[in-house]
Amino acid sequence: MKIQQIQLTDYRNYTKQSLQLGMGLNFLLGLNGEGKTNFLEAIYVLGLSKSYRSEDSDLIRFQTDFTKIKAVISMKNSLQDMQIIISELGKKVMINNQEVKKLSDYVGNLNVVLFAPEDLNLVKGSPVGRRYFFDIVLGQINKTYLKDLSDFKYILKQRNELLKQMQQNTYNDVALIDILTEQLATAMHKIIDARKAFIENISQKASENYQFLTTKNETFKLTYLPSIEKNVLETLKSRYKSDVFAGTTNYGPHRDDYDFLIDMKSAKGVASQGEQRLIILAIDLALIDYIFYDRNDKPIFLLDDVLSELDIDKQNRLLKYLLSSGVQAIITATGVLDINQEILKQSKVFKVVKGYIKEDLRHGQ
Repeated sequence: MKIQQIQLTDYRNYTKQSLQLGMGLNFLLGLNGEGKTNFLEAIYVLGLSKSYRSEDSDLIRFQTDFTKIKAVISMKNSLQDMQIIISELGKKVMINNQEVKKLSDYVGNLNVVLFAPEDLNLVKGSPVGRRYFFDIVLGQINKTYLKDLSDFKYILKQRNELLKQMQQNTYNDVALIDILTEQLATAMHKIIDARKAFIENISQKASENYQFLTTKNETFKLTYLPSIEKNVLETLKSRYKSDVFAGTTNYGPHRDDYDFLIDMKSAKGVASQGEQRLIILAIDLALIDYIFYDRNDKPIFLLDDVLSELDIDKQNRLLKYLLSSGVQAIITATGVLDINQEILKQSKVFKVVKGYIKEDLRHGQ
């Protein structure tokens, strides 16, 4: 899939902006604070219906009532208009001028993979961020997973409320906790199985991508660490006392984690910032292939400040790969001096100044 044209109305520091994007690499150049990241975020919001870095209210330009993002998307065999309007009243999403009532039916029509500087926290940060990162991709392409995850969270909330009451001795219904535990175990199985299959699918490709991107002779492996792997119902029942004592469910998909291994050692303790960047890039490229395999169409790849800490060789190796892959990529940077001229000739280059984007015809197509 490719974004042919996109229009922003009162989005952050953009008043009105219309842009024709190239089918391959698109570079957005400008100083920090001019609006490069805001533009990438708008594409992400169009696809996922929410921002990855702030609340909906922050997306609306100061002293305006709403923001609108609209785009023409070239799919495998058709064109599709997509639109999202965000106001104090909520969100309205439309596909081909028809309102989509449920956001879950809207999300997944425009697939997006994002590399953002804050993604480096995935390697050494909390498990919450890692779960969210992978759930976003699974939720885009697997509606069943999205529903199963929603069901799981609903049952988990009910069980935790009951555990809290039991902890405080205000309620003690053993039959009800048994029922909720059985329902939760069923929901857990679905989440665990989906996550396990997903990681098995992308791990090998992520490993190959890391080998391609790095100049060192290092191995990389992505692993899934479920807090319960077998005998889910039996394990939950055996933990009744500790769950009541804590007033919460201590084990399950909400406590799962993922690990990134370099030479079979956890990257949390050994990876440099440069290696962390390559790890996330390797996973992102694997996610692109995963979505392509599932949808027979490649997602939009958004890369925010990806080039700043890659040496010239790694920059051009990555860009050549993206150019040859056929993916549409929108890449923010402060400049393109180190980029191979042959790559630039096949790309589009835009300048971003104070919330206005204009194509730089001295470079690119």
